[in-house]
Amino acid sequence: MTVTEITQIGKHAINDENILVLFGESITPDLLDVSIVQKKINEELVELKKGGQLIFGDQSYQINGVGPLANENLNEIGHATVFFQEEVGAIPNGIYVTPEKLPKLEVGMKISYQ
Repeated sequence: MTVTEITQIGKHAINDENILVLFGESITPDLLDVSIVQKKINEELVELKKGGQLIFGDQSYQINGVGPLANENLNEIGHATVFFQEEVGAIPNGIYVTPEKLPKLEVGMKISYQ
């Protein structure tokens, strides 16, 4: 299990699109407003797959699909786009989860990748 901590929430990161953009601390300034910035707490590699879980604090989501680049991007730069929808799309760095409802987020919250 990999655990990160939210260090910053961009002012436009949470909207009605049911999408969250996650980035590590190497994020470029032009993406800060639309992203959730996270830092790794442990050094385990992220290996997400269908049937796994993504947990924001105590809010658990089932993983329905993982794009072909999502694990690599999460491990290298902490980046993925989380889609809160049942249908699995074709975004290479996408993680598709249900339920179809954004979590309540706050700085300091832990994100667990299982």
